[in-house]
Amino acid sequence: MKKYTYHELFEAYQLPLYRYLLQLSRNKEVAEDLLQETFYRAMVSLKVKHTMQAKAWLFKVARNLYIDSTRKRNTEQKVLNELMRDYSPATSIGNPEQSLEKKTKQEELEALLSMLPENMQTILYLREVQGFSYKELALAMDLTENQVKVTLHRARIKFREYASRKKGAGIHEE
Repeated sequence: MKKYTYHELFEAYQLPLYRYLLQLSRNKEVAEDLLQETFYRAMVSLKVKHTMQAKAWLFKVARNLYIDSTRKRNTEQKVLNELMRDYSPATSIGNPEQSLEKKTKQEELEALLSMLPENMQTILYLREVQGFSYKELALAMDLTENQVKVTLHRARIKFREYASRKKGAGIHEE
C-alpha cells in the first residue's frame, strides 16, 4: 500500500478501532497501546487494496492483539501469584489480626517461660526453640545427658502447670 493509503486508513479507522479496543479492555492505556500496535502491523504487513478488506483486517488484528495481551497479563498474574505464595515476606504485615494474635501468644509463652527457674528456662528454650539435641544441651549446660532429660521433663511439667493455672485464672476473671 502507498503511504497516503496508510494515512487514510488511520484517519478512517482510528476512532472506531480505539472505541472497540476500549470496550474490550476497559482501559485507556491498553486501548491506545493496542491501537498503535494494530496500525504498526498494518504498515508492516497489510497488502490489501480493497478498503472493506482493510477494515476487516484491522479489526481482526486489533482483536487478536487484545486476546494476546489478555493472555499475557493472565500468565504474568499467575506467575506473580505463585511467587507471592512461594516467597511470602518475613513479616506478616498482610494480616494485622494474625500478627497481633501471634505476638500475644509469644508474649504469653515468654511470660510462662520466665516463671521457671533459670536452668529449666534455658534447657526448655534451647531444646524447643533452638532445636538442640540432648548431647548439645549436655555440653551447653555442663550436665550429663540423663540430667538434661530429667531437667527437661521437669521443666515441661512445670510449664504445663503454669499454663493451666493461667488458663484457669483467665476463665475465672471473665
